[in-house]
Amino acid sequence: MSATNTKTTKSDVFFVPNAMDAEFDNFWKTVSCFAANNFPFEERCEFVKKAVDCNSSTNVIPYMRLLACDLKCINQFQEMIFIALFVAFCFQILVILIYTINVYYSPALKAVSRFLHMNEHLAGVTLMAFGNTSADLFANLASVERHVPVFANNLSSALFVITISGGLICYISPFKMNSYETVRDILFLLLATLLMDYFASNHFTLSYDELKFLIVLLVYISYIIINVADVYLLQKTIASTRAKMQKLLDEKETPEIALKLQELERKLEYYSQDTRVEILEKSSSISITRIRYTTMRMIRNPRVSVNRRYTRTMMLDYTQSKNQGIFRDFFLALRPIKCQAWKQAELLNRVLLLIRAPAVVICTLYIPLVDYELEKHGWNKLLNAINVVVNPALSISIFL
Repeated sequence: MSATNTKTTKSDVFFVPNAMDAEFDNFWKTVSCFAANNFPFEERCEFVKKAVDCNSSTNVIPYMRLLACDLKCINQFQEMIFIALFVAFCFQILVILIYTINVYYSPALKAVSRFLHMNEHLAGVTLMAFGNTSADLFANLASVERHVPVFANNLSSALFVITISGGLICYISPFKMNSYETVRDILFLLLATLLMDYFASNHFTLSYDELKFLIVLLVYISYIIINVADVYLLQKTIASTRAKMQKLLDEKETPEIALKLQELERKLEYYSQDTRVEILEKSSSISITRIRYTTMRMIRNPRVSVNRRYTRTMMLDYTQSKNQGIFRDFFLALRPIKCQAWKQAELLNRVLLLIRAPAVVICTLYIPLVDYELEKHGWNKLLNAINVVVNPALSISIFL
């Protein structure tokens, strides 16, 4: 017995693992989650639980674990049914995103821009840039160590936004752009792209990585500073022009003074075009139904600015109580589908309204509405009181 134990101990001591043993030890760390499709349905759950890629490749929802373990798919038909449900759920999330941006995000962005005395360009490089790229920023940071072409993806995304999205906007709603600010934005975009391409194509030591990041960050910071300085100088120029006009109006009227006033009025009108974000009525946009052929030029309706003072006080009645109709306004705001929109909608639009109905109720209870185009600027006393309680409570419970 002792001799047998001695032989076993010696064999264990002189055991040397080879490369194949090391590969088996790291199998669950290196195997792709897509390999689960090659296993029978009964064995997929065990594989998904052990594979590291199945648990770390998805940021929020572990789809493979749901299919293999929680939903316990036993055949291809069930798997396709559940995948179709996942696609429908993603489409519902997309509908919620579109509705939130159109109804809540865009009007709030206009209100904040006017409150901060921003013009369209300054609001675009600060508020819009942070709002649109914050999700991509976290996604890119999560993909840094996975050998994903992050830089190429960002360039292709920017190219798509500039060409396709920008081209559609110019076609649907033609507008005049400020030549100076447009050229300035394009030059900064080219500078940042060339810098990133140079840093990516040339290999530097690790000590220069922080320096490269600081250089690119300084380009964006200088871009914001130039935009802020441009808005400040524009406002100073407008104030100076108005002071000159007031000084000429105080003098005796002569043909020379009249010509100077006309010139100053022309300059003031030109400067005032980009001084602030202009809020227009939605009914003043282009009428798509009046287009008969895609090659014809669209018929533009006149641009009408929103009278913020009128929309704020149009329902004000000093003879009534402040809480008059508070419950009526609350239940009207909770309507998922408005009767007028349902009557005017076609079959496809009615289907979209039905799909959007849950999103309307959720967003109404969760997000406060601020819109200068609506009555009382979207103020609803009872609903906003509920928003103050529901919004932070759900936000803390979900994200923390």
